[in-house]
Amino acid sequence: MRRRARSASCLLPDTRIPGPHETSPLRILAGIACVAVTIAAIAVTILSIKAINSLYDTHQVLDRASRSLDKLDRSTTDLDPAIRELRRAGLSLQQLRNQTAGSLP
Repeated sequence: MRRRARSASCLLPDTRIPGPHETSPLRILAGIACVAVTIAAIAVTILSIKAINSLYDTHQVLDRASRSLDKLDRSTTDLDPAIRELRRAGLSLQQLRNQTAGSLP
């Protein structure tokens, strides 16, 4: 078998100076689109984190309000007997005043 002799041009490096590469407009648009999608993803992430935090804060406010309402309800329940007693005392005082006003000359 005979081997072919390699040509001299294959053995020597290419000494030509490469010309400037032209960038395709579609490649530029694709790069801009990638940057825009990345920025949009970051913005959505930040907004979702803020929304989750505000939702958590809202739940805390509602829990505090519910606890305050329960506490107020228990307080008013404890005051009901005292209010009834004060009403009875007021009625007794009115009756006593009416009796004493009728007995005065």
